[in-house]
Amino acid sequence: IASGVLAIASIIFFLSTYFTVDQNERAVVTRFGKIVEVAEPGLHFRTPFVNSVHIYRTDLLSLRPDKAVNTYTVDNQEVDVIFTVQYRIQPDKVAFIYENVQDYKQRLFDITVDRLKAEMGQINVQHVAERRGKIRDEIKVVLAQATSSLGVVIVDFQLTDLEYSKGFRAAVEGAAAAKATVETREQERLQAIKVAEAAVVRAKGVGDAAREQARGEADGIKLRGDATASAIRERAKALSENVKLVELTKAERWDGKLPVQMLSGVVPFMNYEAAK
Repeated sequence: IASGVLAIASIIFFLSTYFTVDQNERAVVTRFGKIVEVAEPGLHFRTPFVNSVHIYRTDLLSLRPDKAVNTYTVDNQEVDVIFTVQYRIQPDKVAFIYENVQDYKQRLFDITVDRLKAEMGQINVQHVAERRGKIRDEIKVVLAQATSSLGVVIVDFQLTDLEYSKGFRAAVEGAAAAKATVETREQERLQAIKVAEAAVVRAKGVGDAAREQARGEADGIKLRGDATASAIRERAKALSENVKLVELTKAERWDGKLPVQMLSGVVPFMNYEAAK
């Protein structure tokens, strides 16, 4: 049993003599709490129970609150905000962070909440949605300046989610419904105007067609009347210029039969003098 315990202790002691640092990490090596070195990526050795190793990741990290942060706008409207901060630890600042700001995550969180509330307190709740991108960018700039003393670099800041109060949401929904009703009524009004204009155009077309038809019929009657009058005038002129034409017409139409009874010796409808 003693041999087994000694063997296990030897293995543990051996494994404690070295450590590895990944490519996206830096390690602060201390001896009894004092910094000895900052280990770069690779395999390193240490004295067991004397040296301690503190690993810091230097790749892209994210900070996100466990629950929404409650804040107020300039018009005293509540907004619950979920945000995400993306940052990196500068490799040359690892020793500084270990010595001065080992609680850098909490400090970064507190600074972010403070800057978020300060920015939200300057804007009306009705403008939060439309200015969301601008608010995000402004907070990112302020964070970059405020956290430079922590040894971290702010890569990005996102307003992941915004939750408004129930009263404000109800007011927004009511306003949206009213706006939709107004737009619907306006569409109905415009449609009615289009229908009325189409009816006017059709009525005008029918009226124009009726007028053209009446005008055509009137022109036809006038032409026929003019032709008849012209024929009468020509016939009258012909008769006036040739008085014998009447007698000739009578002679042409007479069938040669005389009346059964004649009261005088004159044959009716025949003007012999005119025929001479």
